[in-house]
Amino acid sequence: MDAYMTQIECPIHSPEFVQNFSCSLNKKSANSGSKSFSAEFSLRKEVSDVRGVYVFSFKQGKSIINYTAMELDYCQALAALQSQILFKIIADELRRVSNFPLHCPFQMNKRYFIDEFTINSKLIPSYTPAMIFTSDCNIFIKKRRAMQLTIHGRVVRR
Repeated sequence: MDAYMTQIECPIHSPEFVQNFSCSLNKKSANSGSKSFSAEFSLRKEVSDVRGVYVFSFKQGKSIINYTAMELDYCQALAALQSQILFKIIADELRRVSNFPLHCPFQMNKRYFIDEFTINSKLIPSYTPAMIFTSDCNIFIKKRRAMQLTIHGRVVRR
């Protein structure tokens, strides 16, 4: 199985907290989609109260199915994302390609980055059907929606 990202969005919802936020797909081929994405952000204030809502959904026929939807305290989760296979895949790759801290706070005016995040195709179970997916992460700072990272993609048989 191979996973390709076809579209990425990263709006800022609270500019009083988020100084900048940018994201891009690293296109290898115009037709196939991207196997990696990059993003960066910086904050206007030191932040310890960071929560998020993460939803991974896929389209099956005409139905959209939420595979997982969960609310996370990112400060607690930074060191403990190994408990669920989907989050372990994400956490292992994030630690490899980003400079996210292992614990809070997130520092003010520091450039945090993700550089060419990929989905390791070897970790996708062989029984996974071909699908179209959406990975949506809303990040809240001090209970206010601050920023969002939404990735659309597809999983296909090799």
